[in-house]
Amino acid sequence: MSNVLIALGGNIGEVRKHFESACRMLEQSCCIIAKSKLYHTPALTAPGTKTQPDYLNAVIHGVTTCSPAELLAELHRIEDQHGRTRETRWGARTLDLDLLDYEGFTSTQPALSLPHPELHKRLFVLLPLQDVMPNWVHPVRNKTVSQMIEAIQNDISLKGEAW
Repeated sequence: MSNVLIALGGNIGEVRKHFESACRMLEQSCCIIAKSKLYHTPALTAPGTKTQPDYLNAVIHGVTTCSPAELLAELHRIEDQHGRTRETRWGARTLDLDLLDYEGFTSTQPALSLPHPELHKRLFVLLPLQDVMPNWVHPVRNKTVSQMIEAIQNDISLKGEAW
């Protein structure tokens, strides 16, 4: 069994229901150990694009026997079943599932970049990550979740709520 960290995000439709449904579907290939609080986050938008609704974000900690590639394929399948489209980078979406970490495995392959290349810059990922695995250490940067949060804390402030 391998420990995995998966980020959930969405800002279209009934996002909480999408999260709950995605977790149920994910339990076919992953045993969920912990779920973070839910965090409301202003949307990141690409330059020149229109504003969009705020996001809801969370992180789950699970264990799986799937390989990283198999788990990533499962995450994409679950996104697709929830109406996820990939038309615009940073566009609004019903459900976004990102594989943040797979047992410390590192990969720079375009199709499977681990740990997630942007997680250390995103408070909306780090705060929920701290909820589920506060002692996690970034396998490349060798920094704790707290250290990464401290490095960007001045940029934004988020508060979590129960599911």
